[in-house]
Amino acid sequence: MYAMRACFWLGACAAFVIGAVPASAAPAAKLKTDTFVAACVGDPNVSEEPGFEAGKVTPKSYCECVAGELDKAKLTQKDVDMLTKMHKEEISDADAEAYPTLEDLLNANEGYEDSCKKTLGLPADEGTDVEEAPMEEDTVPDDGQDAPSGDDASPPE
Repeated sequence: MYAMRACFWLGACAAFVIGAVPASAAPAAKLKTDTFVAACVGDPNVSEEPGFEAGKVTPKSYCECVAGELDKAKLTQKDVDMLTKMHKEEISDADAEAYPTLEDLLNANEGYEDSCKKTLGLPADEGTDVEEAPMEEDTVPDDGQDAPSGDDASPPE
């Protein structure tokens, strides 16, 4: 009888210990994005985006969507805090130096924002980040402007 009770308690303890292992490996804490959302909503670059004037989508719902994308992408709280600083325009040179992957984070954030724009039916960016290709030195401007001073537009000798 005692042997049966001992086996029962041993089995129950083993089940408890085995069941407790996954609990100690609990998922990471949920990101704190309230400050990020507030900074995003207050950012004129966001609040003046085309598409909000119709009222179907608000800057807050857009920023909450982006915050959700940050969570899905499993960003760290440090990443979210840096994006919050970006919206507040508070990133210092020291921050940039201490954060070697800042450019990667900002590029990824553009992807999260684009995803939310598409999901919410907002117009996509017009490609304002695209740099204009530099003109070659020996070319003549196409718009009828005069050649640069000191250049008679003749081919080099």
